[in-house]
Amino acid sequence: MLIEDFNNKIKFELKEELNLKNILAIPSPKVGFVNIGIGKLITSSPDNKEKIINDVSSLLAKITGQKPKVVLARKSVSGFKLRKGMPVALLVTLRKKRLFDFIERLTTYVLPRYRDFKGVQKNNLDNRGYLNLGFKDISIFPEAIYDRSKYNLGLQVTIITNSKNKAHNINLWKKLGFPIKI
Repeated sequence: MLIEDFNNKIKFELKEELNLKNILAIPSPKVGFVNIGIGKLITSSPDNKEKIINDVSSLLAKITGQKPKVVLARKSVSGFKLRKGMPVALLVTLRKKRLFDFIERLTTYVLPRYRDFKGVQKNNLDNRGYLNLGFKDISIFPEAIYDRSKYNLGLQVTIITNSKNKAHNINLWKKLGFPIKI
């Protein structure tokens, strides 16, 4: 398991490579966000709102291992046919063991299945080195059975670390198995 490898091996390798004196200064993943936008589905068929939320929620729960939270619109936007209080997204916040399990599945199963994936590009990392990945199709996840998925959904993944140093975070992503192309 990735969390055991991280605690027993990768932490100490990073400590030596980055010349850190304190073990608490080692970069490590702290929180991950997995988000699916459902605003277009809801506005196109408002009668099936509950069914759409239940279907997409169960799909995201299978992928992450945790029940998602429904994010509601804070204000109305007439250009998007959006009303205040309307569901616009489903969000899961991952921490600790579930985050490491998700990262392991992401690096071993999902990224190799992604069509035309050439590695994590420079624009997938922000100025602190936090990882942001967007997938146009959710069916690349093995848990998302394509026959049962009635909707064409995208997925956005953000993983935040405890370090604000971009070079340290890049080393962390490489050690965790992400193919970084910078």
